[in-house]
Amino acid sequence: MAEIKQSSGEGIGAGQEANQSSVDQLKKKKKKWTNKSGLKSEDSEVLLKVGSLEYKAPGRRQRVVLGSIVLGGNLLLVLAVTLYFYNPSFKEFITTVGK
Repeated sequence: MAEIKQSSGEGIGAGQEANQSSVDQLKKKKKKWTNKSGLKSEDSEVLLKVGSLEYKAPGRRQRVVLGSIVLGGNLLLVLAVTLYFYNPSFKEFITTVGK
């Protein structure tokens, strides 16, 4: 009385072989991520090459250090300008040193 409904063209086990081969193909196509810390400095991208001189893109650590230096210098400059306008003794010191 109870009939088993099957989807069109798929029997028990017929789709398993096709599914297994598609899974194997997906595994082959997956991109393998690598650890970039193991890259050599020679592997970095060359931005400019003139004769034997090459300019390579800076690494992450170098960008962080240079950015910190620039931001720190800007902060000191803003602090010095603020002191110059609001502290008369600092203004006198700057004018004395500047002469």
